[in-house]
Amino acid sequence: MIRWLLLAILVASCGSGDPRVPDQVPVAYLTVQASPGHAAHVGKVACDGCHGAPGFPVPPAGVCATCHAAQPMPLHPAGARAPTCLACHGFAAAPGAGQPCMTCHAQAQGAHPPVGAHADQACGSCHHAHRSPTLDPRPCATCHAAQETKHAGIRGCLDCHGVHEPAGAADGKCLTCHAAQPRALRVDGKALTAGHRACTGCHQPHAFGKAEVVACASCHHDRPVLAPAKHARCTTCHDPHADAPRACTSCHAVIVVHPAAAGGTCAGCHPAHTGAVPAGAKAVPCATCHAAEKHATVACLACHAPHGGLPASTAATCGTCHADRARSATGTGHGACALCHTAHGPRPVGTAALCVTCHADRVRSTAHTGHADCATCHPNATHAPNLPPPACATCHRAEAATAPAGHQSCRGCHAPHDPTAAPAACATCHTGEAASAHGKALACATCHRPHGPGGVAVVPACATCHAIAKLPGLHRVPQHADCKACHAPHETGGHVERKICLGCHTDRVAHEPTATTCAGCHPFSRGR
Repeated sequence: MIRWLLLAILVASCGSGDPRVPDQVPVAYLTVQASPGHAAHVGKVACDGCHGAPGFPVPPAGVCATCHAAQPMPLHPAGARAPTCLACHGFAAAPGAGQPCMTCHAQAQGAHPPVGAHADQACGSCHHAHRSPTLDPRPCATCHAAQETKHAGIRGCLDCHGVHEPAGAADGKCLTCHAAQPRALRVDGKALTAGHRACTGCHQPHAFGKAEVVACASCHHDRPVLAPAKHARCTTCHDPHADAPRACTSCHAVIVVHPAAAGGTCAGCHPAHTGAVPAGAKAVPCATCHAAEKHATVACLACHAPHGGLPASTAATCGTCHADRARSATGTGHGACALCHTAHGPRPVGTAALCVTCHADRVRSTAHTGHADCATCHPNATHAPNLPPPACATCHRAEAATAPAGHQSCRGCHAPHDPTAAPAACATCHTGEAASAHGKALACATCHRPHGPGGVAVVPACATCHAIAKLPGLHRVPQHADCKACHAPHETGGHVERKICLGCHTDRVAHEPTATTCAGCHPFSRGR
C-alpha cells in the first residue's frame, strides 16, 4: 500500500492534467528517488522537463543547460575531457555518499596525483566547483592544531606536506633541503647512513631540534662498548650522518702496524662493539690469532710492544729472560738468537738439520759416520760453541785404551769433522822411521798399530819376514839368531860392524885393530 501511495503522490507532484505527464510512473523510480539529484528537483521541476518522452528515458547529456546555462564552471572548464553535470551530480541509485569527487580523484588525473591522506575529507571544504576562486582552503591548523613544527626555515605545513599526497610521503622529502648534508650517504635517494632508512628514525616529525633527536640507545641498547667510560656517547665515534666511524687516531695518535690481517686498524685488536674482548681487558687476546707453540705460556707483551710491531730477534731481547745463554753465546758467532731459534716455532735441537744452516761443509763430511749428530760432540754448541768438546774416549773407549804413548790425542791422526777420511800418514810425525830401510819398504802398519782393536797388537818378530835359514853367511850361526843384537828396527845406514861385533866378541879387541869392519873377513852377506 505504501508503494502505491508514494506513486500517487509523485504523479500529483508532476502536474496531473498535463498531457506531457505519463499516465504511470515506472516502478524503477523507487530505487533512485533518494538520490541527491532527484531530491533537489522533484516537486520543483516537471518530470518530463528532464526525461521528455513517455516511458522516463534517460535525460540527454545537455539537458541541465536548459535551466543552468549560466552556471559557472571554473573548476572543470569546458573541453574535450570536461565531465558532464551528471558526472558530479548524481541521479542514480548510488548517490556517492556526499563525495562524488572521489569517483574520479581516487586515481591520478593527468598531472594531478590521486588524493591520499585527505581522501576522507569533504572536497568542498577547499574546492568550489561553481565559483571563483575555486580553491579556498582552510588553514591546516583547523584540523592539525596540535602539530606545531619546530624546524628552522619552515614557513608552513606545505613546505613539507602536499595536500593530496599519501600519508607519510613527507618522510622522504628531507633530501629536498638536506641533500648537501656533510658526508651523507645516499640510500634510496635519501641523505642517510647505512642502516638508517628514514630521517624520522632519529628525528621526531615536527620536532627536528637536536634536543628532540631519539637517543641511539633506544635502538642500539644491546651494543657492548669497549672502554665505556671513555666512549660513553655514540657520537664520540659516530657522526650521525656519516657511514664510517671516525678514525681511532683522531683521539689516539698511535702508529699501528698490527694486526696485518685487519690492515693495521685498531679494530683488529680493539673491536668497539663485539664481545671478543674479555671483561676488564683492553684488547682481543693475542692467542685468538697467534696460537704460539713455543713461549705459549709467556704473555705476548713480554716480548712485543702492542703498537710498535715485532721486536728485534737479538740476544739483547731474548736475554731479558735467557741472560745466561745470551752471555755464553756473546762473541762466539752464535750471538744472534735468531740464527738457531724462532720465537714461536718448536724448540731447536743441536742436530745437523739445524747446524747445516751455517756449517754445511762439516755436516756433509760427518753424514753417515756416527758423528752426524753435532750435539754428540758439541752438547753446548748453540749457547757455548767455544767450550771444548768431550774427549774422544767418551765414545771410543777401546781406541783410547790401546793407543801407544804419544798417540793419546785422537786429533793427531784424525779430523774430527771427517772421521772417514784417511788418518794422517805416520811419516807426518815419524820422519826418521819413514826414511829407514823398513820405512821405505814396508807400511808402518805391517809392524805397528796406532790403537786397537784392529791391526797387530805387538811388533812381530824379525823372523816373521827374515827366516834365519835363508839368511846368508854368518847369519845362520846360532849365536846370531837374535836380530836385535846387531840390528835396530829403523836403522837408516849400514852397520858399524866392528863396534857391533866387539859388543859380544870382547876377546877380539886386539885382533886386527886396524880393520874397520869384521865382515871383510867374516862375511854375513852373499859374495863374501
